[in-house]
Amino acid sequence: MKSDAPSKDQVRAVRAFNRFYTQRIGVLDPYLGSGFSLTQVRVLYELAHRDRPTATELSRDLVMDAGYLSRVLRDFEARGWLAREPSPADARQSLLALTDAGHAAFAPLQQKSREQAGVLLARLSAADRGQLIAAMDTVQRLLDPASAAPPPPRTVLLREPRP
Repeated sequence: MKSDAPSKDQVRAVRAFNRFYTQRIGVLDPYLGSGFSLTQVRVLYELAHRDRPTATELSRDLVMDAGYLSRVLRDFEARGWLAREPSPADARQSLLALTDAGHAAFAPLQQKSREQAGVLLARLSAADRGQLIAAMDTVQRLLDPASAAPPPPRTVLLREPRP
């Protein structure tokens, strides 16, 4: 629901939080010591966590220039990290997937990222971790309802059949 324009203090608060959070989680670190560019890391992450996206989908979702993404993908292909297969829905598109070598290249980044998150969370009590995760879910739901985590599955109790 859109409301009145945000105040200068609200905008300042969001920007201050963004600076705090990016520094806290190490976003400004040299991409987990990998030697990859931020763009390469973002594309590797998406390829590792999606089921055969197209370049069009990646470009749209990463808000990345299609030509730039194409160069990154060609580089991944040349390294043996990327496999393409024709899309059955649209012959002009290719379905993209990391090869075993691509997953191997991404694995240290994934591990380092998990370690950093673990260190961050280990400083908190179990109750504070729960509160933090709930707050993060709230932020995600408010800023992008479509990508918010689905609600937990409901439990349905079935009664015994009647004769």
